[in-house]
Amino acid sequence: MEPGVGGIVNKHWLAALACCIIVIAASTASAQSPELLDFGPGKPVPPGDPVMGKYMFTAVCWACHNADLSGFKGPPLTGPSFYKIWQGRQASALAGLIRGTMPKDDPGMSERAARDLVAYIVTYANNPESLKADRAGQ
Repeated sequence: MEPGVGGIVNKHWLAALACCIIVIAASTASAQSPELLDFGPGKPVPPGDPVMGKYMFTAVCWACHNADLSGFKGPPLTGPSFYKIWQGRQASALAGLIRGTMPKDDPGMSERAARDLVAYIVTYANNPESLKADRAGQ
């Protein structure tokens, strides 16, 4: 059986469909990149509300992690040792750790609160100067 015009057209449609699938897969992968923790100026912030995270941090977390996230009774949430542990890991892993273990005296905060804290921590790491002006009014 010889391929006719229909066989050639079907091959072109199949190739076009394959290209569409590749483009969709690539765009989905790039859309997920903020889910990986990445620290430094201009790096993406994972989903969550950093302003709400800051309020939560200021109300609860600062006592153990210090106002500048440098650590006190608890480990630092910024700086080289923190980045070495968390760089490239899933934001959901850090949120899960926070949600399941913090605060030490009453663990079990909501998933949203944990995501907001992660967004605040990453925002602080990626542009701490943006938050210092905010502290001046406190």
